[in-house]
Amino acid sequence: GKVVLGSTVTVIDLATDIEEEYKIVGSQEADPITGNISDDSPFGKGLMGRRVGDIVEIEAPAGCLRFEILNIGK
Repeated sequence: GKVVLGSTVTVIDLATDIEEEYKIVGSQEADPITGNISDDSPFGKGLMGRRVGDIVEIEAPAGCLRFEILNIGK
């Protein structure tokens, strides 16, 4: 499937090889400390509609961050 609102997404940071898990939520529920990422955030927007195996590039103040989507759950 694709990443949609409510999806739990496992990604790997291609620069550090660190796996992280995030839940895509609405802006009212967003809490990055607990892994709840808003669908309106740059990272959330970058993940929406993507599939397992896709490489996502996110522009951040520290530069371009690259992640690979490993798993999408509900």
